[in-house]
Amino acid sequence: MLKKGVGFVLLGVLLGGVLFFGMAWIGEYRPAEREIVYRSDTPGHLPDTLTMLSWNIGYAGLGDNMDFFYDGGHRVRDSRERTEANLDRIIAVLRTADADIMLLQEVDRCSKRTYRISEVDRLREAFPEYTLTFAYNYKARWVPIPLGRPMGRVESGLVMLSRVKPVEAVRYQYPSAFPFPERMFNLKRCLLAASFLSARGDTLLVADTHNTAYDTGGMRTQEMNFLRAWLLKADSVGQAFVVGGDWNQYPPGYRPRPEELTNPYFRPEGIDGNAFQSFARFVYDTLSPSLRYLDRPYGPESLTTLTDFFLVSDSWRVLSVETLAEDFEASDHNPVVMRLCPLGEE
Repeated sequence: MLKKGVGFVLLGVLLGGVLFFGMAWIGEYRPAEREIVYRSDTPGHLPDTLTMLSWNIGYAGLGDNMDFFYDGGHRVRDSRERTEANLDRIIAVLRTADADIMLLQEVDRCSKRTYRISEVDRLREAFPEYTLTFAYNYKARWVPIPLGRPMGRVESGLVMLSRVKPVEAVRYQYPSAFPFPERMFNLKRCLLAASFLSARGDTLLVADTHNTAYDTGGMRTQEMNFLRAWLLKADSVGQAFVVGGDWNQYPPGYRPRPEELTNPYFRPEGIDGNAFQSFARFVYDTLSPSLRYLDRPYGPESLTTLTDFFLVSDSWRVLSVETLAEDFEASDHNPVVMRLCPLGEE
């Protein structure tokens, strides 16, 4: 009788597992390679001098009091009160920066980790004079890790806020992918790109990127190869561009300190600058870190590094770039602000 009871339990566990993975497979997010997310019949014109901001806001859940299990910490999410406070602080910083175009990463829509707060809608309400475009980077009905405290539902992605309407905004799926079955519960990295009319009447292509952090082998390389080919095609027809975001990599020329490479969970790699140097350059603040590691709450012993920056085509002149000293209060990243203009306009 005991053996029969154990058998029923094992059969129930097996059937439950099959049902869980079956439902996950059926509900898996399968984005198209190219998807138009916005189009305007009345686009605006960018100013002669352009201010751009890039910020991984850490879904307003990774403030200075947090550690995170993926980076060697223990926690999964912060309190609702602190998440709301972080989001308020993020909006206040964005208002003060007053950028023409804001590129944001890790913005949640309907996630357990952020108490189903639609941060996308909060940003739209906070900046009604801007056009907001959104592209999913992570969409999973149920993320089963960490065991005992699963992340659950995650809906998150890239947001572009622009003071003028773009001509068009497109989500491009990166070719990188996690192996099955991990891919059903993980990110589907993308590039959010918008074309804008400049003051001179030509166009500027602006892209928001958030590249792979926990590489299972060659994923970052696939993404960078895709980006290079995409930008070379634009450059071949005289299309100017700016790409900004959290690259989860070091920019060319950056030399990490030895201690920056000691975290066994998250290890950025350097970008091959030779692949881009013939038609573009990487732009970053050499004096200030943009990212802190999440193995512990932020403090004097915390490790910091640099993974947030811009890639700018040679037809535009960079006037300044600065990482804002936010001390990682509301996010594990600090925002980066750049001013630029077309060559000949300075």
